[in-house]
Parts: sequence; structure tokens; C-alpha cells
Amino acid sequence: MTDEEKFRFDLTGFLVRPAIITKDEVAEIVDQLDRIRRDPESLPPEHRAVPGGASSLLIDHPKVIDVLHQIIGPDIRMESTFSVWRMKGQEHGGLHGGGPGQADPIFGYRVRNGRIHAGMVRVVFELTDVSKDDGGTHFIVGSHKANFPMHPDHMSLEDGKRSPYLMTYECPAGSAIFFTENLCHAGPVWQRETPRIAILNAYAHLATHWHRLRIPPEVLNGLPREKQAYFREPWIADFRTSPATHNTIDRFLEKDEPPINTDHQP
Repeated sequence: MTDEEKFRFDLTGFLVRPAIITKDEVAEIVDQLDRIRRDPESLPPEHRAVPGGASSLLIDHPKVIDVLHQIIGPDIRMESTFSVWRMKGQEHGGLHGGGPGQADPIFGYRVRNGRIHAGMVRVVFELTDVSKDDGGTHFIVGSHKANFPMHPDHMSLEDGKRSPYLMTYECPAGSAIFFTENLCHAGPVWQRETPRIAILNAYAHLATHWHRLRIPPEVLNGLPREKQAYFREPWIADFRTSPATHNTIDRFLEKDEPPINTDHQP
């Protein structure tokens, strides 16, 4: 990350890296998502949900991992993922998050000794162009560091009632938007005739496990081994061995073991 990117992320709680995915890669992922919606049988079972198939590119994209290593740390897991195909008039939810929850040492946000520590980071991969009037993800900037509960005067998405601190972005297809999950955010009503297509991945420190896994076992097992490594069990070190065993990606690649328990029952 550049000093400017760190400054923007710390100040606002989010960061845009435009067009990190090529047009051809975007087209392949969009085709996969369209077939998942309309004709899943046309795909092999391991490609019928994200992050399988073409969308697996996003799990460990270098320009994503580069940022995550600096705002979470060198040891990260992918916590969850889902896709959206939002038609005009559809929304994903009102403003939520922000406020004093930032003090939570696992989920929250803080900066110490020049290092950012974001407990959980969401990465939005926009697969269509997004302008500021379209209805992409919105944020109450700075709310990831707020020490008081979110005030109701700042929690409306209605025209004429929006907070002066409500902010969004514009970007070309193939861009990645990073935000700390503690930032107050919303998925407003989509305003454009063409759908908003996106994939949202969540990442956290390797020592934590926030979400129950919902990825179908056949999808997880169908990933290349180096991508399964981002779903490995949440632990840092095993002191039953001498020297201690560390839960590194290299260790995972050497072992013949599943990334985690693939029982994803609710």
C-alpha cells in the first residue's frame, strides 16, 4: 500500500483499487454467476457457488492480498463470500455497523505504532461499472473509529435526509473496494437498468473465526490447494510439538488434510 492508500483507509474506513481484474477475467466471472442463477447444471458441481470456478481468482489476488497483509496482518483467512446480482429497485440492506464496537479487539479497528489492525475486512469486487448515483455500497466515513453510538440523524438513505458524512465511490468493472467491517455501511436501492454484479469476500486474522462456513464441500474441495489454504483452520501455533508448529500456508501445502471441517450445516 502507498502512504496515500493507508491515509485514505484510516481516515474514511474504505479504499478503492480500480480495475485490478482484467476485462476477460471479469467476463468469465460474470458468465459463471449468470449460469449459477439461470442454469447451474451447465457448470460442474465445484463451480456452482462462489468462490469456485472463475471466481476463485479473487481469493488470493495479489493486489488484494497485498492490502490485507498490511491492514490485517501476514496471517489471514477468508471468512465468507457471497455474490449479488441486484436489479433496479433492489437493495441489500440499510446502514449498519460503526460506533464503539471498534474497541472490540477481535472485530474492531485500531492503529498502533504505525500499524493498522482491522479485525475483519470486506472486499467488494465490482463486476460492472459503478457511478456515484447508481446505488453501490455506501459508508458513513470515519464511523469505524467512532466512540459513541451511531446517531439516528445519520442513519437515513432517503434523499434530503442523508448524513453529510455518507459517502460512496465510482469505479470501472474489475475494481476492488476494501472496507473495515466495523465501518457503518449499506447496500442502497440499485438505480440503473443494468444489474449490479459483485462478489463480496470477508477476510480476518488466522487466529479468529467469525462466520460459520457456508461454502458447499464440493466447491471447497474443488479449489486448488493453494487457494484452500485461505480456509485452513483458525490457529497460529501448536505447542505440542518442539519446536512449535506454525499454521503457515507452506505447512498446509505440505500436508494432506482438509482446510477445515466441511460440515456446513446451519
